[in-house]
Amino acid sequence: MRYIIHGAGAIGSLVGGQLAAHGSPVVLVGRAAHVAAINANGLLLKSPQGEQRIRDNLIAVTELSQITPQPNDVIMLAVKSAQTHDAVHQLREVFPEATPFICLQNGVRNEEMAAERFLHVYGSMVDLSAMVIAPGVVAATRGNLLSLGNYPLGCDEMIESVAEALRAVGYRVTTHENVMAVKWSKLLLNLNNATHAIIDTYVQRSFFMPDVANFMADVMEEALNVLDAAGISLEDENNPLDVRKLIVFIRGMVYDAEKIAEVEQIPFELRTYPSTWDDLKRRRGETEAGYFNGEIILLGEKHHAPTPYNSALLHIVDKMAAEGDMPGKYTLEELIGMVKQQRLSLYDA
Repeated sequence: MRYIIHGAGAIGSLVGGQLAAHGSPVVLVGRAAHVAAINANGLLLKSPQGEQRIRDNLIAVTELSQITPQPNDVIMLAVKSAQTHDAVHQLREVFPEATPFICLQNGVRNEEMAAERFLHVYGSMVDLSAMVIAPGVVAATRGNLLSLGNYPLGCDEMIESVAEALRAVGYRVTTHENVMAVKWSKLLLNLNNATHAIIDTYVQRSFFMPDVANFMADVMEEALNVLDAAGISLEDENNPLDVRKLIVFIRGMVYDAEKIAEVEQIPFELRTYPSTWDDLKRRRGETEAGYFNGEIILLGEKHHAPTPYNSALLHIVDKMAAEGDMPGKYTLEELIGMVKQQRLSLYDA
């Protein structure tokens, strides 16, 4: 198989680079500076385990028109959800509709857009984090789990073959008859991307701060109530994400000064800042929160389930993005106060 990674930012470059390092031909489609650096010097991957520079089996381009399709191509889409519609149509102008198409993305709406133009669409739950720290340089900060399956249901030989290739790279890979249940589970984790951006913290630290952890649990619990009201199940035989168990776990966190001091020693480039934090830091003017928290809000409105936490998070982070605010505009205490105000304005008036 040759892998076409469209949207070679942090996650796309990480997965594509590791596939190339283990012998699979890979084409990365990305931004000009990143592409130029990769073609000149290779792709440098950093992780807590060390560094690896990848040159073999890897080329990078800025335009899909630079690629000549091959019969063994597999597309991996790694753009933000807001870019999926246009990316799918651009890819279809170059690649046949029978080309296997894997959505290597967060959110739960990308697959249905891909299925409008491609016949064989697959979902992937991505539980790993990375950051582009300079053109041609990507840091893998945490996580090693990918979950794959056909969209909307099934698990065919093609996706099992991709799973084997990713396992050979070193990923923990699960395959599923109902991969969308796993992707809904991941969406609940992504709801707190906004939390990290608003108060300016990183994942390794937030889980050891009881006040932050409890707030994050409230956000996810609210969303679970919404999914229950909507009749959306998270059940799959091999689902590796147990959100209910995670909520119980983080509610049990106690303050541990020694552990917090330890995670505060993690170098900046190896800290896990969610993409929403990065969007604010780079002043991109928008975030993916509408595809995470917004999804819960819309379902809540439809099924009469309150969503003050997710409504407040979406409103605040969207306003910060539009006004060019940097991460950390508000403290956790201020954020909790704004959630209370949101509840009063929406439900207790």
